[in-house]
Amino acid sequence: MKAKTLLIAAATLAVGAISSQAQVYSQNVVGYVNVTLTNGYNAITVPVDYDGTGTNNVVTSIIGTNLPTGSSVLTWNTALAGFSTANTFGPTSKNATPHWGTPTAIYNPGQGLFISITNKSATVTFVGTVLQGGLTNGYLTQAGYSLVGGQFPVQGGITTTYGFVPHNGDNFLAWNASLQGFATANTYGPTSKNATPHWGSGEPVLTVGQAAFIQTTNTQPVWGTNFVIQ
Repeated sequence: MKAKTLLIAAATLAVGAISSQAQVYSQNVVGYVNVTLTNGYNAITVPVDYDGTGTNNVVTSIIGTNLPTGSSVLTWNTALAGFSTANTFGPTSKNATPHWGTPTAIYNPGQGLFISITNKSATVTFVGTVLQGGLTNGYLTQAGYSLVGGQFPVQGGITTTYGFVPHNGDNFLAWNASLQGFATANTYGPTSKNATPHWGSGEPVLTVGQAAFIQTTNTQPVWGTNFVIQ
């Protein structure tokens, strides 16, 4: 499925469900996370930070160079409502050694990524520091579709764990790597049976390393929490 098809699927809320697997190993605030990728597109986020600054997660350091040739990474531009040009890993006519087309690309915790793997599965091992303290997600800042994930490696609800404040009419869209499609949107708001705003399918939960689309009409969405390892 090409990026254009992926964009259409996002806009039309195609059917599917998320299936990202992850294992977390950590000691104190430094550790590594294994995220399993399947053949096709996978919606993930970087669950740990390379050096603790929250900004220096260069693709060659945080994702590495062990993915299958032809793998690619797509990021989402909320303002333009579209995907970036794919950052592809593999050889070129000028360099036979597999490499990233944009080796300086930076992918930070909380930023949603679509990673495409061709004809096989793979595991990405993210090594770094678990971000702590007052954390906000800088990739959810305006109305529209935003592709986001958790800024630290904990499975939990987008509100109870990550501090997202839902707005009436918001939608949560998860991705199913096995089916290569989106789940039916989980919508927040009142219903005829319950006037109290709520998630139609229960509070959305993010697994470790999972990314998903949030669609909101809120021009100043809030996603933030104070996370401290006890």
